[in-house]
Parts: sequence; structure tokens; C-alpha cells
Amino acid sequence: MRTTLSPERLAVLAAEGKAEAAKSRFVDPCAAAQSKKLLRERGEEWAASVLMRDLSRRSLAFPHLPWLEDGEIETLILADRAEWEQITRAFESA
Repeated sequence: MRTTLSPERLAVLAAEGKAEAAKSRFVDPCAAAQSKKLLRERGEEWAASVLMRDLSRRSLAFPHLPWLEDGEIETLILADRAEWEQITRAFESA
């Protein structure tokens, strides 16, 4: 499964994700847990399409997960939310 969001929207979400991550020196454990859940449910193909990059590099601590750069955890969460909002708007207008 790939994302349904436009590349322009994904660029905006990536900037928002980086800004959110820059607010703290530490990774938000709730955001990390949520991104792991998204990776498990939506898959790495979806995440790669959201992040617009190859995810073959693995996490050192968790080799079953991809390596994520600063702000990418937040970007995945924002993209998931944006896709649900897009679906909701489509049903409301139908």
C-alpha cells in the first residue's frame, strides 16, 4: 500500500515533522510507539512512500524496523492523520 497524499502535501508534512521533532532533544516515547504501530499496520512500503526514500537501512536497536531520521517519526504520524482526514472529507462530500 502506498500513500494517497500528494508529493506537495508530503513535503509540508515532512517540514512539520522536523519542526515538531526539533522542539525536544529527546524522542517522544508515545510518538515512537505510535510510529511502530503504523509501520506494523500500514507497512514499510507505505512509510517509504510517505518519507519518499528507501527504508532498507535498519535500526541498530531494533533490526526489524527501518532507520528513521529526525522528524520522520512525527512525519509518519502526521501523514496517517492527513490520510484519515482526506478519507473523512471524501465520505462527507459524497
